[in-house]
Amino acid sequence: MTLNGSSGGPLADALDSSPAAAHRPGSRLRAALLAARLLMAVIFIYASIEKIANPAAFAKDVYNYQILPDALVNLTALVLPWLELALGLSLLTGIWLPGAVLMVNALLILFLAAFVFNLARGLDVNCGCVGAGGVGPSMSSGWYLLRDLGFLLLGAFLFMFESKAAWKRAAWQVPVLVILSAAVALAVNALRADRLPLVGDWSAAARIKSATGERIDISLTEAQKLFSSNAGAFIDARPGEDYSRGHIQGARSLPWGEVDLKFMDVTQDLDFETPIVTYCDGETCELSHNLALFLREAGFLNTRVLVNGWKLWQQSGLPVASGTPPGQP
Repeated sequence: MTLNGSSGGPLADALDSSPAAAHRPGSRLRAALLAARLLMAVIFIYASIEKIANPAAFAKDVYNYQILPDALVNLTALVLPWLELALGLSLLTGIWLPGAVLMVNALLILFLAAFVFNLARGLDVNCGCVGAGGVGPSMSSGWYLLRDLGFLLLGAFLFMFESKAAWKRAAWQVPVLVILSAAVALAVNALRADRLPLVGDWSAAARIKSATGERIDISLTEAQKLFSSNAGAFIDARPGEDYSRGHIQGARSLPWGEVDLKFMDVTQDLDFETPIVTYCDGETCELSHNLALFLREAGFLNTRVLVNGWKLWQQSGLPVASGTPPGQP
């Protein structure tokens, strides 16, 4: 079989579904290549859908990796999902297949490297691989690592069995795929009512806002005054095991992942007018912000976020404690 007007090798032959092809030598290899190609196509197309629908949420995931300069976060969040879609469609149809296989492997290596880099730095953020805005399990579970290694093995399998001649075509197919994806991404974004600015403000003040755009962050100095006067409540949004290892003295534990189960127990003695400070750990941690928005929607309008609260509190030598919260095992 020929692909793009030239001999394609085993990967191109995998597109041949004629009865005679099933009896050729190596037909099992061709069937495996076809299955791997179609599976990878589904993965990349599926991975792109929610990101394209929610570019602002995916931009948060990109920012949370703390790898790109702030000026490139929004542009990457706009273009990358469309590139994933283009690669998925190329794998599905066989059009520009060598370029797609080469680019898929490059992206998989990049994703895996970014994952390992952040894991080594101790950052626990959503990978944004197949969703946007915190969808999926915690990076620290190791599930992402095993999954991404599996994806990379599929990509390497496709890469190994493409013909040498195909890489000459890939040399022009890769830049064309990138340019076309960028052009479509920018055009679609320009037409959206909720268009994402090409350069975003990723400062803490800009990120920690209410649904109406009101700033809801609180400085360490203000939080310390509330603590000293016992005038407010501190609520830890981290998982329970993190709270048990150490927390702000007197803070309540309301893990964001269990907010529906524990909300009433944790807040039943609080008045709606009570000043509340939510916190978690890390500049990019969204748990305290999500919890603050939830509490404000529940009626606690005087809720604010201490960004990177646990680390700042420790570094300032302010009172801390450990152990489970009262009334919890």
